[in-house]
Amino acid sequence: MKIRAVMLFAAGILVWGLAGSALGGTPEQSPQTLKLTLDDCIKMGIESSPQIKMAQAGVDYAKGKLTSAGSNLAPKLNASATYVHSNMLPQFNTSGKPTLIPTTFPFANDSTPLTPDHIHYLAFPGFEMTQDREGDVYGLKLEATYALFTGGRVENGYNAAKLAVDASTVDLRQQRANLVYQIRQTYYSVLLAQEMVKVVDQSYKIMQDHYSQVQALYQEGYVSNLDLIQVEAKLSSIRPQQIQAQNGLHLAKVALANLLNLDPSQEIELVGTLDYYPEEIQPLDQVLKRAMNNRPELQSITIRKKQAESLVKIAEGAALPTVALFANYQWNRGQEMPPNDQIWRDGYQAGVSASMPLFDGFSSYGETKAAKSQLQQANWGEQALRNGVQTEVTANYLQLLTARESVDAEKKNVEAAEKNFDAAEKRYREGYVNQLDVLDAEVNLTAARAGYLRAISSYLTAKAALEKAMGLEV
Repeated sequence: MKIRAVMLFAAGILVWGLAGSALGGTPEQSPQTLKLTLDDCIKMGIESSPQIKMAQAGVDYAKGKLTSAGSNLAPKLNASATYVHSNMLPQFNTSGKPTLIPTTFPFANDSTPLTPDHIHYLAFPGFEMTQDREGDVYGLKLEATYALFTGGRVENGYNAAKLAVDASTVDLRQQRANLVYQIRQTYYSVLLAQEMVKVVDQSYKIMQDHYSQVQALYQEGYVSNLDLIQVEAKLSSIRPQQIQAQNGLHLAKVALANLLNLDPSQEIELVGTLDYYPEEIQPLDQVLKRAMNNRPELQSITIRKKQAESLVKIAEGAALPTVALFANYQWNRGQEMPPNDQIWRDGYQAGVSASMPLFDGFSSYGETKAAKSQLQQANWGEQALRNGVQTEVTANYLQLLTARESVDAEKKNVEAAEKNFDAAEKRYREGYVNQLDVLDAEVNLTAARAGYLRAISSYLTAKAALEKAMGLEV
């Protein structure tokens, strides 16, 4: 019988294994939990954020435009080549044979005739020059130019491009600051949600322990059935709170995964706790001063103002003359009359060119007016932005002070609620209070613990908001 039982057991194991293979083999492994600290979240968010990548591309674009603008400060060297086939080239038609005269000495030292490098036609009665010869014309040209004076357009254009690089770099820093603040805020929300789950679970455990005590007292006849029913009802009411706390934690993790550009199904576990460490807060005037010096938006608009000033100078320079140096060397063949059309000719040109706009249809006037309007907008925008920054910093500063006071007050509430609950349980066991007093003490304890955690989370979030408003790097 024992052997038969062993054989049946082995057969069962075999059938179970085959069934598992038929149903898909080894079950899929759940995605590995990603453990992250706050620094890990910030680093991951910055590296994967599309907004940060867009801002970085803006910096690269501005640097490319700066290189292009800088090229206008250097000389230009151009090479060109032309080929033309034409049936309108010049030629002589005469009634007699032309006389050829070489341009070089006719004999070398050894009395050998030299090949002429140019042919001259002697004018005589009966010749005619026409434009009906067909042939090929070739040209090669190497030319250098350098602008001596452009009315400040080139210099101010380069300066505006350089300021654009500075502005885009500041915009990148602002994007980073905004993202870091969002990550910190969401990180603290996840920590708060985790702690709220623990608080509700702890509340449920306390009620379970209390329920065990009430059961024991009920069995001994010290309490009524009503007390037992009240505790059971309290236990049942905590279950929806546990579900709500778990859902809140899940939603907070999804929000954090979105900021980190992770798959929403990725399981995240945060390494950290909601801790409060009292810190000295600087006076408001010092905080405002640092904000005015470090805030990226203010730095950006200051740069934009300088850009607008450069654009005004560029627009005004359009009405001024342009002076440039030029020099070229060129090779040509085919433009002369036969047989000289087969000889390559070379030569150079050098000089100075100048141009002056006399009437451009009020184009420069309109561009100057538009550039000055942009400068005025930047000036008014800076004033409005400074007022807004001052208001934002002041509000966050006061909120941080309030949050700090709330943490201290909520901590005292927790200590008082714990003492009150312990006393209520003791007095209930001794018969001095009823069951409702214990339940009320437990509710107050849970609310106090939750309030303390919310106060810490609010303090950390307010601190992050003030640091962002001050333009501090994190």
